[in-house]
Parts: sequence; structure tokens; C-alpha cells
Amino acid sequence: MTVAPRRCALVEDALVGIEAGHRGGFGLVIGVDRHHRIGDDMADRGADFVVADLADLTVIGRHDGARNPVV
Repeated sequence: MTVAPRRCALVEDALVGIEAGHRGGFGLVIGVDRHHRIGDDMADRGADFVVADLADLTVIGRHDGARNPVV
């Protein structure tokens, strides 16, 4: 099963990863700035949101629980 990047979220803590995700057309790019040093740079490079910790995220949505769906 292939999922289009626009339907995926990317969580990244490196500037090059954020830039690549943005250029790759991911539907949501989240930067994790653990040390509060590069959040502005993350936003400038394409992060839609910047958080200090993954615990700062609340995921709302649907997931059927299947990791390997039968196609």
C-alpha cells in the first residue's frame, strides 16, 4: 500500500529533514526543537508547526489499527 506524501505527516528535528519534507510535499511538517534554539529556522524552512517535545502534540483523527492491511 502506498500513501501519497500529501496525506502524511512528517515529524523531524533537523533543518535538512524539515526542508526535505516541505519540498517533498508532505501534508504536515512538524519540527521538534528540543532545546529552543532553531524553531524560527524550522518555520522558515517549511515546518507548519514547531513543538519542544512530542508530548506537546495532540493527535486527533481516525486510525483503524491495521498496520498491514490486506489489499
